[in-house]
Amino acid sequence: MTASDPRFSAPRPRGSSLAGKAYWAMVQRVTVIAGAIDVGYIFLFAWLGASTLAWINVLSVLLYAAAYGLIGRKQNTLALLLIWFEVMAHAAIGSLLIGWDSGFHYFLLLFIPAIVVANSRGFSAPIVLGLLLYYLGLKAVCDQWGPLTPLPGAELRTVFWVHVCLVFAMSASIAAFYRRAILSAERRLVEQAQTDALTGLRNRTGFQSQASEALARSQALGESVAVLLGDVDHFKQFNDRHGHEAGDRVLIHVARTLQTHARGGDLLARWGGEEFLLLMPGCTQAQAEAAAERIRQAVVGTQIPIDGAEVPLSLSLGVACLGPEESLQSGISRADRALYDSKHAGRNRVTLALPLAVPA
Repeated sequence: MTASDPRFSAPRPRGSSLAGKAYWAMVQRVTVIAGAIDVGYIFLFAWLGASTLAWINVLSVLLYAAAYGLIGRKQNTLALLLIWFEVMAHAAIGSLLIGWDSGFHYFLLLFIPAIVVANSRGFSAPIVLGLLLYYLGLKAVCDQWGPLTPLPGAELRTVFWVHVCLVFAMSASIAAFYRRAILSAERRLVEQAQTDALTGLRNRTGFQSQASEALARSQALGESVAVLLGDVDHFKQFNDRHGHEAGDRVLIHVARTLQTHARGGDLLARWGGEEFLLLMPGCTQAQAEAAAERIRQAVVGTQIPIDGAEVPLSLSLGVACLGPEESLQSGISRADRALYDSKHAGRNRVTLALPLAVPA
């Protein structure tokens, strides 16, 4: 009965989707566990003298084995139908044979969270209503007919407590599954919100969420911190001449070059458009200037093949070394002014920002 775990109850993405493949692999593993537990039920009911239920669990094991094979052959919908059939029929037969007080019906309730959470097409309300009607109908039939093959009181209580323990364990497992799914989705959303989709670098939001902490840590340790701001030269003209797809290739190439030359603790971001920002904690002005020059030379030293021709690239950079208590925004502003000076002086060069003015 444990495969009544509602993770079975809602179809999931098919095809080559990584999430879909992971889900169906999980379903296959759970069918194995469910089948193994139903093997345990065979021995339990044989021991209690309920031979009919023992044979029903033999059939359940076969159904789970069939569902496992169907999932392996990508016949997922049919596999889910088999599992739904097993759970609903098993709950009904068990309740009719040994009584409502056996607790077989509790397994039906485990479908509810899956129906509500996993259904994405607005069908959850009618499906839950249908399940409720089935549940109430089963209760009415059990009250009318009574147990067809009742168990003695002690044996019935044993079955009841086994079911209660299983339902509690499965409810906890279901809650943990959905919690992990929510946390995983939240992490993905945060990562997407902080990542530039084209280059894979941090965007402004992602950079700022980490840079303040890195800067505060370096300033507390008395380390110097440098900011490099780079801009691809003549990028608008490049886009106009060769198209935006070629422009995207240029941005990706420059991003990879910057990643290659960044140190392990540096923070790199696409700052906007064709601008890139590199925060270098524990880096002196001389070291930052040398790093900026290496980056400039690396960009100039490569050409991008566009429309059968090798297109040259260049990068202008501004470098600022932050003062002991200077804010990040102030340092970036000084690096931006230095970058403007590089552009104004002819591009393809590195310019150091003027030192931070100290109040008299």
